[in-house]
Amino acid sequence: MASTSSSSSSCLYVIIFLVLITHFIISNTVSEPAYVYSLCPDMNTVAPNTQTNINNLLSSLLTNTTRYTHFYNTTIGRGANKLYGFHFCRIDQTDAFCNKCISLAIESLKAHCNGKISSTVWYDQCWVRFSNESFFGSMTSAPMIPMWNRENAVDIQNVTRNQTGFMQVLVNTLLNISGGAVSGTRGRMFATNEGKFESSRTGNMSTATLYTLAECTPDISATDCRSCLRETVGNMTELCNLKAGCTVMNPNCNMRYDVYPFYKDALVLPSPTTPVYGGGDKLRRRRNLRAISIAISATLATLVLFVVWIYVHRRKVNRKSKEAEEIEIAESLRFEFTTLRKATNNFSCDTKLGEGGFGEVYKGKLENGQDIAIKRLSKSSNQGIDEFKTEIVLVAKLQHKNLVKLLGFCLSGKEYILVYEFLPNMSLDRFLSDPTKRASLNWKARFKIIGGIARGLLYLHEDSRLKVVHRDLKSSNILLDEAMNAKIADFGTARLFGVDQTQDNTNRIVGTFGYMAPEYLLTGQFSAKSDVYSFGIIVLELVSGLRNKCYNQQEVVESLPFRAWRLWSEGNPLALVDSALGNDFCIEEMMKCIHIGVLCIQEDAYKRPRITSIVAALNGESITLPLPTPPLLLSGYDVNESKEETRTDSAVLDDITELTPR
Repeated sequence: MASTSSSSSSCLYVIIFLVLITHFIISNTVSEPAYVYSLCPDMNTVAPNTQTNINNLLSSLLTNTTRYTHFYNTTIGRGANKLYGFHFCRIDQTDAFCNKCISLAIESLKAHCNGKISSTVWYDQCWVRFSNESFFGSMTSAPMIPMWNRENAVDIQNVTRNQTGFMQVLVNTLLNISGGAVSGTRGRMFATNEGKFESSRTGNMSTATLYTLAECTPDISATDCRSCLRETVGNMTELCNLKAGCTVMNPNCNMRYDVYPFYKDALVLPSPTTPVYGGGDKLRRRRNLRAISIAISATLATLVLFVVWIYVHRRKVNRKSKEAEEIEIAESLRFEFTTLRKATNNFSCDTKLGEGGFGEVYKGKLENGQDIAIKRLSKSSNQGIDEFKTEIVLVAKLQHKNLVKLLGFCLSGKEYILVYEFLPNMSLDRFLSDPTKRASLNWKARFKIIGGIARGLLYLHEDSRLKVVHRDLKSSNILLDEAMNAKIADFGTARLFGVDQTQDNTNRIVGTFGYMAPEYLLTGQFSAKSDVYSFGIIVLELVSGLRNKCYNQQEVVESLPFRAWRLWSEGNPLALVDSALGNDFCIEEMMKCIHIGVLCIQEDAYKRPRITSIVAALNGESITLPLPTPPLLLSGYDVNESKEETRTDSAVLDDITELTPR
C-alpha cells in the first residue's frame, strides 16, 4: 500500500508540475534571446582604473534600457581614459524583450570579455558594443557574424530543380530591402519584405514565400547604411550557402532571411514611424497561426515532460553507471585482450609501429588474416578514460571513406586499447619528414590527399548526423591507405557541437603547436574554422614539402605560415612549391591550393572559408576565392619541436611556454 500511495503522490506532483509548466509556456510566448558571439580582440588586460570606467559604462547602458529601449549611446571618462558605448535592439521587438536581451548581452560581455578595452557581443536580436576609440557615426562592416538554419533551403522547399531561381529571388529581395531600410527616416533604418519563389513541395509547382529583414544602427548615415547592407548581401551567398534561414550580423547593420515568418507583425514605434511592408489581413492570419502554434507547443511540452518523467523513473529502477552505458553503445566492437595479445605476439617490439600522445601503436594480425592497427594507452600518458570513451562512442557513429575505421576496443583491467583498420602507408607526417618518401609523393598524390582531408572534414562539419570539431588535425593524424587515400584519425579530443552551435570555448587547450588556430591557442575559443586553420597548415606542408617549423631564410627566421604569406604578398607564391616536385605539377591546381592554404590560416576565423567552399573549389567548381588577409604571426613562436599540450587549470591560456606535452 505504501508503494501505491507513493506512486500516486508522485503522479500527482508530476501532473501539477506539468500544469504549471504549460501555464508558464502559454504566459510567456516571447522567445528567449539567443547568444551568438562575443568579440574582444584586445588580448591585454586593462588597468584597474580603466576597468572601473568599463564597469560604469556598462552600468549606464544597463540603466538606460528602460528609457532608451532600442538604441542608446554614451561616453564615460575623459581624455585617454574615455570610453564609448552603445546598446541596440531590433526595432520590431517589444520593450520588455529588448530590456532582457540587452541585460543578457551585458552579462555576456562581462563573462566573455572581462578586462578588455574594446568588445562587442551579439545576440540574435540585440547587441552591445564599447571601445576606447570613438565609433559613433563610423560604419564598420567587419566582422560579419553568420548564424544560420543548417537545413538547406532547396531541401525544405523541394526546389532542387530551381536553385538558381531561389538565389536570384534571395539576392533581389535582399537588395530591395536594403533600399527599403535606407529610405526610412534617420534613426529608423529598418524594413521587412517578402519574396516569392517556385516550390514543388506537394509534387506540383507552387509559390513559396521568403521573409527578409534589414536594419542599420541609427548613428550612421543613410549612405553608410546602404554600403553596409550591400556589402552584407555580397557576402551572404558564401556565408549562408543556400541555408533555409540565415542571419548575418555586423557592428552597424544586420540582415536576415528565412522561409518561415520570424519578425513581429505589429510594430509600435515612437514617432516618426517607419513604413513596414504587410497588411491587416496578413496580420490577422499570422496572429491566428501564432495562437495555434502556442497551443500546439504547450501540448507538446506536456507530452515531452511526461515522457521525460517516465524515462527518469525507469532509469532509477534500472540505473547503470554513465561509463557502462556509453561503452554499451559499441559493445559489439569489444575485443578480448587475449585476442589482441596473440595478434601482436604479446605486443612484441617487432610489431610496434610507433608512439603518440595516446600511447604505443602496434600492427597485429587476427586469426582470419586481417591486418589491424592497435593503440594501447600508455600508463604514463596524460590522456585517459575520457579520451578513450570519446573515441569509441564518437568514431563508432561516424562512417566515411575519409575517416579511419574503428574496428573495436578492449577494456581489461588497466588496459585501454583501440583497434583500427591497418593502413599500410602509415601517416602523412612520415612522408613529409623523410626526404626519400617525400620525393616519391608526386603532385597527383598530394592533391588527392588534400581533397580527401577536405571531404573528411566536410562530413564531420556538415554532412554527418553529428556535428564534430576535431581539434587536433595534423599531418600525423592523417593516415594513408594502399591507394594513398587520406583518412582522418584520432578523435580522442574531438567535440560534438549542437545543430545551431557555431563555437565553444575551453580552459583546457589540447592540440599540437603549429596546427592550432590562434583564437584557440590564445583564448580557448574553437569552432569548425579552427579545423579549417589546421587544414590550411597541412595544405601548405604538402605544397612546400616543409613541416611547420621555423626556417632560416637569409638570416630571417620564419615559420611556414610566415613564409607562405610573405611569398604570397610578394606576388611569388610558386616559390613555396617543394623543389622535389620539379615542374611536374598542374599550375592551376597548385595556385588554387596555395590560395586556399593562405585563406585558411587568416587570423580572423570568420574570414576563413567554410569547408563546403573549399571542397567545391577543389572539385573544380566555378568559385571565386577572395583575397586573403594576414595570418597571426607570433613573434618568437618556435615550433621546431612539435609538442602536444594540455592546460588543466582554470585560467585561459596566457603563456604558451607554460604548456606541457600531453
